[in-house]
Amino acid sequence: MIGKVQASGKHGVGQRPVGVKPVSGGRLAVAVAMGLAFTYGSAAVHAQDAALASGTGSTSAQTGAVDTSNAAKKKTQEQAKQLVTVTVTGIRASVEMAQDTKRYADTFVDSLSATDIGALPDRSVTESLSRIPGVTIDHFLSQGDPEHFSAEGNGVQVRGLTQVRSELNGRDSFSANGGRALSFQDVPSELMSGVDVFKNQKADMIEGGLGGTVNLRTFMPFDFQGQKIAASASENYGDFDKKYKPSASVLYSNRWHTSIGDMGFLVDVADSRLATRTDGLFVRPFFKDSAGVWVPRGADWRTLLYDRKRDGYYLAFQWRPSNDLELYATAFQSKYHEVWDEDAIFVSNDPTQVVVDASQPSQINGGVFQSGRLTQPGGVPMGTDIRASNSHSKTTDFSTGLKWQLGTSTDVTSELQFVKATTNSLDSTVALGTNVPYIDVALNGSNPPRIGVDTSFTTNPANYYWGFTMDHQDQNYAKELAWRGDIEHSFASGFVHAVKAGVRITDRYANNIDTGYNWNPVFQTWMQGWAIPSGAMPGLNLNGTVNSSLVHLDTFNNFYKGSASIPGAFYAPVLSTALGYPASYADIHDAANPYYIGGGYDKPYEPTLLDAAHTNVQHEKTYAAYGMLEFGVDDANLSGNVGVRAVRTSNAAQGFLVYPNQALAPFLGTGQSSPITARNEYTDVLPSLNLKWEFAPNVITRFAFSKAVARPDFSQMQAYQVLNAAVNAGYTPPKGATSLPLNELVLTGTSTSNPYLTPMKANQFDLSLEWYFDQDHGGMTWINFFHKGISDYFRNESQFVTYPGVDGNNYQYLITRPVNIGKATIDGAEVGWNQFFDFLPVKGFGMSANYTYIRSRTHVPNDSTAVPLDTDGSKYGNLPADGLSRDSLNVAGFYEHGPWQIRLAYNWRSQYLLSIGPNGYNGTDNNIPWKLPVFADAYGQLDGSIFYAFNQHVKLGLEMNNLNNAEQRTIMYQNAAGKHITSWYVNDTRYALTVRVSF
Repeated sequence: MIGKVQASGKHGVGQRPVGVKPVSGGRLAVAVAMGLAFTYGSAAVHAQDAALASGTGSTSAQTGAVDTSNAAKKKTQEQAKQLVTVTVTGIRASVEMAQDTKRYADTFVDSLSATDIGALPDRSVTESLSRIPGVTIDHFLSQGDPEHFSAEGNGVQVRGLTQVRSELNGRDSFSANGGRALSFQDVPSELMSGVDVFKNQKADMIEGGLGGTVNLRTFMPFDFQGQKIAASASENYGDFDKKYKPSASVLYSNRWHTSIGDMGFLVDVADSRLATRTDGLFVRPFFKDSAGVWVPRGADWRTLLYDRKRDGYYLAFQWRPSNDLELYATAFQSKYHEVWDEDAIFVSNDPTQVVVDASQPSQINGGVFQSGRLTQPGGVPMGTDIRASNSHSKTTDFSTGLKWQLGTSTDVTSELQFVKATTNSLDSTVALGTNVPYIDVALNGSNPPRIGVDTSFTTNPANYYWGFTMDHQDQNYAKELAWRGDIEHSFASGFVHAVKAGVRITDRYANNIDTGYNWNPVFQTWMQGWAIPSGAMPGLNLNGTVNSSLVHLDTFNNFYKGSASIPGAFYAPVLSTALGYPASYADIHDAANPYYIGGGYDKPYEPTLLDAAHTNVQHEKTYAAYGMLEFGVDDANLSGNVGVRAVRTSNAAQGFLVYPNQALAPFLGTGQSSPITARNEYTDVLPSLNLKWEFAPNVITRFAFSKAVARPDFSQMQAYQVLNAAVNAGYTPPKGATSLPLNELVLTGTSTSNPYLTPMKANQFDLSLEWYFDQDHGGMTWINFFHKGISDYFRNESQFVTYPGVDGNNYQYLITRPVNIGKATIDGAEVGWNQFFDFLPVKGFGMSANYTYIRSRTHVPNDSTAVPLDTDGSKYGNLPADGLSRDSLNVAGFYEHGPWQIRLAYNWRSQYLLSIGPNGYNGTDNNIPWKLPVFADAYGQLDGSIFYAFNQHVKLGLEMNNLNNAEQRTIMYQNAAGKHITSWYVNDTRYALTVRVSF
């Protein structure tokens, strides 16, 4: 094995590392520690850590006798844990580390360790997480957006649930994105020593992970015996985007013996850059035409260029002034800058006007369109846009803590943490419009459709007009101050090994400004005759400021890597029109003003304000306390823990109530806004039980039960409600009336948030059987069954809510907003197998595989506001839980012998519900407020790496992603029109030439 890194010291001071208590007491702990020491090399522990003694206990410093008490066994086990957390290099070592973590954990845990310092198995934390059983990611830039693919993946789900708690070294970590979790794509993977995924709970774990808890681990100075220097450098290249981007990282760590104890210092810096290209094609939802044929609204396509820069900085200090006291401080910062721009061609027509041109060949099967020419009176309105997104995110963490051993039986730990996160982004779109005579569409099964238009029309700039602008801004800030204190007391003998208790207090503030998507028309076909003159639309040359020099002919070179048929070229705005917001928007709209004849559009352009109406202020405090008992019967190889955690949550949301502006109901209000503070408090009691029994040598069964919660995101808790009052349909107010009786008014309101939401809850069970058939060489197999019963789902529903009027009376409004309603059941199994084939004549081959099966059922009341509707108004039945694939699979093959290290890994997941009614799949036509469920189709990606070690210090390799040129598709299900693939995406195959050095 090459390039090992020996380490000592407990990883993550003040918290229990993942490699936890062996089931059979001190003897097994010593065996594990010695086995690891011999397997991984001479990992010398500092003298103050005390060498492990042979036998079943530790040697008493006072008497020299062997102490066999539970307290001594516990101390021995803690020392064994320090060796269990040794980080080494090599694929075999990484597999063995993951195996040891799983075996000695006191709940259900799976993990990954870096094969080298600064080298998780993949180029991003998100992709590395997808290698863990039960963990899946989606390949879209944001959750619920089926129109923008992501090369590195996004949206981590554990056992199909997106409510995943994120931690850094066992402490809170989050991004300022309106949610509660860390955006894992923001974090440089080069700073990580490993990733742990907890799939069930213990009482001493922080609440908040309904699906599970993801803990990112970094190195600490005492993880190394002395000085450590490591660095890496990569040159990244994508075969589609054809751009080179560098990445680099460097780590320095050292420790010293001083007159005031052991001290250690570590600094780690990383910079990672990536550029990719994605091409996509779309077939839009189907509508029934006058002949009863289901016809698609149209078809379109786009190209997206993506560029990201990820920086990370990490400092750590440790001080051990005595054998009984250890203190530490860390500072961590991750910075993420993401820029992408997209050239898109899209239909913007009235879908009810589309017909199949009977003069051209067409194919209709079972009343559903298959191929033909789509047209409509006056041509098919289409848009051509340039969309640019520029986003900056930063998360900073300062933490300090101590571990204090009182005598031989009691440990006290304390931690203080401050986290600050910011996000600032601009999403800007500028579009032209054109009315193409027709769109030829030929559906092609699972392959991309064939699309055609009149290219002599689309390449003529005279056929275009300025269409619209759309800006979206985020300016988010979040901070948290957290403190926790824990005490653990071990007993000398008996069934109870230890009791543990602790408290945790947090104070979190979030100020999120989200302007929404502000769509402003310049010229649209539906404005003709009342806002702009009838006849030809105003052209591109409005005046000397806005002219055709601000557009270009987009030829979509090498579209879809040459494997899809699309028309030739379209005119579209240049990139500067989107990036120039707000000045470029003002130029376009102000130049259009002279062309308006009504409609109120001839006003100077006003940019979107980052004002109070768009601001979501949240202030949340939590108070948690727990008690946990650790027990065991050493002779029976049985151990476990039982406990309960109680947490009180207090939240205050500041916002506005907007009164109705109905002239015939002045007693309700006149459209004024009133500031409000919505307060919400609740208490959750979370019991947990974990059992582990080694009933035969190297054969373990586990059982776990716990209750988990996931609080709503802050974006779901905004205190902002607009009230409306309308006159009853069919009622004609008396002439001259100034006020109507209440029974002639319809009082309603709609909101995307609800400050009175309470957490989703789950009762979760795990049962596993694990066989470690080759403990010394990474050989194991396991099966794990799990069940989650989820309640208080977040779904939209209409409820009567009382609000005050300006006359001092209270009135009931029918409010549609998210509420805690409905249930879900998730059942599944995980099966895994690791083995190195040392029995083969050719040494060095190994394999790892895992498969996860999940079945979900949702139970949401059959309310029209909670159940999606098809374009004909028909309802869908119960849908699976969002983001949940029934099947997922990981298979990896290894070769590691001499200086060579080769890895091929395939990751696959079956289709899953991506979103209900996202952009492009919702609307109101024929008075039907339709929204379609969109599924991501099955997706599998092949990655690999080859490294050659010149010596124990220098290694050169090639890392490869998406070797199979995987195609991501999405699917829309329509009741009568059936199942259709609605989009297709291709992306780069990526290569990174990498050199790593370690001293």
